[in-house]
Amino acid sequence: MGMPFWFSAVKNFHKTKTLYILASGMLAVGAYVGCIIYFEEIILKTGFKPNPMIFSLLGLALSLMLVFRTNTAYDRWWEGRRMLGNLVNNTRNMALKLNIYLDENDKESRNFYLKMIGNYAIAMKEHLRSGVIFDQFRGFSEAEIADLQQYEHVPNRIAHHIYDKTNQLYKDKKITAEQFLLLDKHIESFTDVVGACERIKNTPIPFSYSVHLKKFIFFYILILPFSVVTDLRFWAIPVMMLVFYAFTGLEVIGEEIEDPFGTDVNDLQTDSISNRIYLTMQELLK
Repeated sequence: MGMPFWFSAVKNFHKTKTLYILASGMLAVGAYVGCIIYFEEIILKTGFKPNPMIFSLLGLALSLMLVFRTNTAYDRWWEGRRMLGNLVNNTRNMALKLNIYLDENDKESRNFYLKMIGNYAIAMKEHLRSGVIFDQFRGFSEAEIADLQQYEHVPNRIAHHIYDKTNQLYKDKKITAEQFLLLDKHIESFTDVVGACERIKNTPIPFSYSVHLKKFIFFYILILPFSVVTDLRFWAIPVMMLVFYAFTGLEVIGEEIEDPFGTDVNDLQTDSISNRIYLTMQELLK
């Protein structure tokens, strides 16, 4: 990336999604600190300044909690990426083997696996979001779409068809027992990948921990200005807005990437990956 990337990131700082989400909160913090300065430094003039050791200890505890929060969210994001990588590799390996095992003139079987394996990835990505969008499927007939619409877990239904077809090829002696077992390993991996991704999606960070962290950040930002307004005066406003952005921004990013299968900017590129899988199937089996 180098220095040009850093300059570009700084130049486009005002366009970041995190800043957009936190803008109202930053303004509220600035107004809050302004009120403290007005009453403390202009009206009351008490010179109150808590012991900075208190805020150092609280800041250390908050930093450790944010590190744990960020690392946990990133682990979920990275595991999701690993699972999608496994799906890419297994679909390619299965297609490569099918391309060798199947007769070149067996267009029906080749087109079947092209449709089913290619659309499996499409079904999986939407299954992990808000539900399968059947208009996104490619090459399915109306009867095949109607069959899939009867099932809540569409990826499992597509895997069932792949198993059924592969078993039929073995019964018809178009593939050997050894070839069937090799293909079975890849089909089984499809379900393993979906199961792992469902585990990530359906097991969020414990609600009590997330709420506790938000409360901690809120109260820390609430009391921290009292330790800086005496020394910084009006400069405390931008400083506290920046502190709020730093701490709360990490929490927002953690919330965004802990479910990596959505459509947010920092989520996994599941649309691109599923499209790439389908194009690979076309290249290998057409």
